[in-house]
Amino acid sequence: MKNGMSTNQKRAIFICAGILILLLTFFFVFQRNMETVLELETETNKYKSAVDYLSAMQMQVNEMQETAPEKQGEIDTYTQEFPCRMTQQKVIYNIYQMMTDTGVRITRISPGMERKFFEAGQFISLEGGENTSDAQTETVTGSAVEENPETKVSLDAMVGKVTTYELEMTGTRNQILKSVAWIANNLEHMAVTNLSFSFDSSTGKLTGTMRVNYFAMNGNGAKYEEPNISGIQIGTDNIFGTVK
Repeated sequence: MKNGMSTNQKRAIFICAGILILLLTFFFVFQRNMETVLELETETNKYKSAVDYLSAMQMQVNEMQETAPEKQGEIDTYTQEFPCRMTQQKVIYNIYQMMTDTGVRITRISPGMERKFFEAGQFISLEGGENTSDAQTETVTGSAVEENPETKVSLDAMVGKVTTYELEMTGTRNQILKSVAWIANNLEHMAVTNLSFSFDSSTGKLTGTMRVNYFAMNGNGAKYEEPNISGIQIGTDNIFGTVK
């Protein structure tokens, strides 16, 4: 019997050692590298998605840049349709003009609180805010553009304001409808928000109230002009006197 290992035993040991090395290489090198590859692939896909998103955004930016001058012109035209501020004198002048043009008789005007409908480039909801009590009339002020509404500023700095006036009036059905159409067709932004009328059989006319929103845009650069009220007559039986 010879001492030492036989050739077959040595071969078996080498084979086992080779398999062990392969296993160790697989678990400690190859598998870890595969995990790194998968992580890198995931990161690559994430960055690819980000690049695709930014590329799509860039296309939209390019399209918007082409139409920006046109859109800016539309914005300027829209904001210029508002007076830079809406005073009670201006409101009364408009109401007087509506009365003379339609034939309705106004017997009472109740101004409400001035509220914001546009600020920081965003429209603000006006739901539930029509308070027309004389005791609660107030002016919303604060920013520089609100203190100097005729100053031209960017759209984001403009402040839109609205005041609701309640008008008590009497007129025929045709006259009431004409007054609604007069407000809707006026160049300045106004809006009828509520109508409440009842029929008076003794006069054959409707009597009730109409609520009207009057809008202004502080900072649109429009020059405010005081209305010419020299032709308005002040009477004793109503706020304007007899209209012919």
